[in-house]
Amino acid sequence: MSVPPTPDLGASAIIPSYESHGTIAAMLQSLRNQIFRDFEIIVIDSGPSNAVAEIAANFPEVRYHRATERLLPHEARNLGVALARSDLLVFTDPDVVVAPDWLEKLIATYRATNRPVSGAVASVQRDWLKIGIHLAKFDLWLPGGPPRDVAIGPTVNFLCSRQLFEKAGGFNGREMIGDTLLSWELVRLGHPPRFCPDAIVYHDHRSTFRQLLRERFARVADFARLRMSTADWDIGRTLITLCASVLPLRLAKLVARSVRCSAQAGCLRDGLRTLPVIVSGHAAWLAGEISQYGRRLVATKKQGAFACVS
Repeated sequence: MSVPPTPDLGASAIIPSYESHGTIAAMLQSLRNQIFRDFEIIVIDSGPSNAVAEIAANFPEVRYHRATERLLPHEARNLGVALARSDLLVFTDPDVVVAPDWLEKLIATYRATNRPVSGAVASVQRDWLKIGIHLAKFDLWLPGGPPRDVAIGPTVNFLCSRQLFEKAGGFNGREMIGDTLLSWELVRLGHPPRFCPDAIVYHDHRSTFRQLLRERFARVADFARLRMSTADWDIGRTLITLCASVLPLRLAKLVARSVRCSAQAGCLRDGLRTLPVIVSGHAAWLAGEISQYGRRLVATKKQGAFACVS
């Protein structure tokens, strides 16, 4: 399924949705308030209820598509790309609100660099736990600091030309970190995402502390598994990285990174006062890595033992 592109359409904003009725109205309203007006909005809904459809009906400018089955987020984004009419693809999520100049800033950076663009992510909430959750997850993409290249452009705030998106193979729809895989391929092709620190979305965090730990562990388990397979790690590299992850040095470096990024974004006080949450989030991240490296070594040992017996 695909829709012929409309060359003079400025951009297509693609939003996956699954039971997002608690946040998507605010998101769509913020898109309605954009300074840049030459864009379409595509919502791909794979939720079981009609709640999002009823909200989307209040925004006639939205192209709403109801999927026939449950889609993972990057599967929904790929479907949105197939339906998009612009050659400039903008990805975001239903649980953010965007600054009025968000699209204007993203597109200006793209036009200046002809590169994929990753925008900044701030937090809607200002309470202690939610700020800590935000800094543990999005420290590398906080507003502020100079424009720069980044290794990963998260799809909460990301722009890419259709030509380059297709050249990179699109999203791996079956993986939850499909945006990481796409970014790795863009870097390999010589097109690392360019970070635009003043193209800002505001994330509406609704997870609990326990959910943060579970999510960090699960996402990095996927990250480590795919990192090893994509780069074809040998046993030596896996073992060295496992040892480095077990030692406290990597945890200290991750926490120091979050504090440094907080200072660069002008929110050092937030970084310092939420250190317990940041440390816990990064510890869960490392635990997920360690689990995958250990599993790889055990599986390799078993294969070696089997080969010897054979």
